[in-house]
Amino acid sequence: MIVKHSAEKIKKILLILLIGGIGVQTYAQKVVAVLEIIPNNETVELQLSEYRHLTDELRTRAREALPRTSYSILTRDNIISLLPPDEEARECLSEACAVEIGRAIGAEYITQGFIGKFGEMLTLTVELYESMSGNLLGSFVTESKDIMGLLATIRQKAPELFSHLPEQKTLSEPRLTGLKDSLDIEVQPYTPPPIPQPPKKSNTPFYIALSLDLIGAAAIGYGIYQHSNANNLYDDYEKLPNNDKKSLQKANDAQQMRNIGLAVGGGLLAAGIAVHICF
Repeated sequence: MIVKHSAEKIKKILLILLIGGIGVQTYAQKVVAVLEIIPNNETVELQLSEYRHLTDELRTRAREALPRTSYSILTRDNIISLLPPDEEARECLSEACAVEIGRAIGAEYITQGFIGKFGEMLTLTVELYESMSGNLLGSFVTESKDIMGLLATIRQKAPELFSHLPEQKTLSEPRLTGLKDSLDIEVQPYTPPPIPQPPKKSNTPFYIALSLDLIGAAAIGYGIYQHSNANNLYDDYEKLPNNDKKSLQKANDAQQMRNIGLAVGGGLLAAGIAVHICF
């Protein structure tokens, strides 16, 4: 037996039963709540199961239209548990109250349908709101002679209604897409700069100075030898009774060679010392 409920009873019952989609809300997902479709006047007489079936169809179309990685739809039990306990919040009937309920349960978007009568026709209005701003994002209105026509309209127009929601990116998606392909980075191992070495000092000046010292020393030694030789020649010359000129010449020559040897040797030694100091 089909039991018909009065419009007033349906209002009180259906406003308690608020539904959403499937799954558990994740950190990066947006929450969508679909409130129960309710009558907007007392002249509409439908069974509770018919309201629920229309709402279930709207919820199913929302789940199919929205990506699961971006949106989470609250279940009926979730919404009921999130509602504040006061009766005023549970008995809101206007669109403004739907927005308030969306804010109260933390849903970013909320939608609700209203069934009315226009002449002998049943009318259905479904509206989608952004909870925080209260902005109407989309809606559709239809009319039909029976509830089957309303069901067909929900199946046809609900996907387009939920397409008004913006696409969301989840945390699982990389924030820099294609970075590896767009940048060609060649990593080279770090090589410390070489430690600067002092320039090698040439040994040439040393050998030149050493050579000058040796030659100078030899020249001085030769000069000393000639000095001694000249003294001996002078002694021999003085001992001769006839003062031989050849002996005197030899003594003078030896003295001259002494002077040359000492002068050259001293100069070479000085040059060697200068090379040592300067180079």
